[in-house]
Amino acid sequence: MGHDHDYERFAPQDADGTATAGGVREFVVGTGGAPLRPIGVVKPNSQIRENQTWGVLRLMLRAGTYSWEFVPIDGQSFRDFGTTACVP
Repeated sequence: MGHDHDYERFAPQDADGTATAGGVREFVVGTGGAPLRPIGVVKPNSQIRENQTWGVLRLMLRAGTYSWEFVPIDGQSFRDFGTTACVP
């Protein structure tokens, strides 16, 4: 995943990759301008994948929550967004 040219969001997971509500959410955001690539094998806990849209990930950190929004470049319409409580 270290050099993917796509967007992918994962469910919160622990260090072993097991889905858990108290885990860390992972984002892959390789949509900054290089040619986008096909998505290979879908990995465990992958919730959403997109490889046709360039854009950026906006993260908003607040006391007790975080929000994310994938913002596409002008003329493209894919969006992904959400809010999750931070786990102490």
